[in-house]
Amino acid sequence: MSKSRAALTHLWPTLLVLAVLAGLVLFAWYPDPFRGFEESGKFSITLILTAGLIGPALTGLVYKKGKRGLLFDLWIIALVQLAAIAWGTFSLYQNRPYFMIFTVDRFEVLSKRDVDLASITDPKFLDRPFASPILLYANMPTDPVAYQRLLQEVMFEGKPDLQFRPEFWSLYAERKQFVLQKSRALQDLRDARPDSISAIDEQVKSHGGDINQLRFVPALPKNSQFAVILDAGSGDVVDTLAIDPWLNQEVSE
Repeated sequence: MSKSRAALTHLWPTLLVLAVLAGLVLFAWYPDPFRGFEESGKFSITLILTAGLIGPALTGLVYKKGKRGLLFDLWIIALVQLAAIAWGTFSLYQNRPYFMIFTVDRFEVLSKRDVDLASITDPKFLDRPFASPILLYANMPTDPVAYQRLLQEVMFEGKPDLQFRPEFWSLYAERKQFVLQKSRALQDLRDARPDSISAIDEQVKSHGGDINQLRFVPALPKNSQFAVILDAGSGDVVDTLAIDPWLNQEVSE
């Protein structure tokens, strides 16, 4: 076997592994529009791709038919490559968007690492769909004493805000009418974003054709932003739109 053939023999299974990982990352762990990777995510992707390419290259470099210790060298190359790919994959898995929590006037997208999982007592809060985060609602305390206590904890005691604390959570389906009250007409977004009219019109067309039946709220995943499209009657999340969702106050309600 020649050096080039040895490298190709290593390359094909590596490409298969990378293809499977790409499918998981792009369609299950980070589906559109949740692909705004932070620096750690970009590093993990770079590590995986680098390991995928360097492994076959090193195989071609060290391969020599009849070489003493060749099998040991190839095993070391394979193990180091698999370790790098596994570490990068695990990091991407841990940091994947898991919770999309409505808080005050927006959705915030969090990973499991952002939340103290030991404080989650309701298993429904971990019942994530296959290809999108679980939808939740962060309840602002209505009791004045509890509200002041929350402010005290966040501002002076260094505790996380309510969207990071499962004791304030409800399932989105149980609170979606409150989200509707904070939403804005999709027509407002269309008026404010003339460069995105065609994209918005496509959304409207795919959801019945009546823009008055759709509303939106902003969403803030890591390192990106988009609009979450709601059904104006039910409050159900029906779609997302990759567009700047923040409007000036002078845009009419």
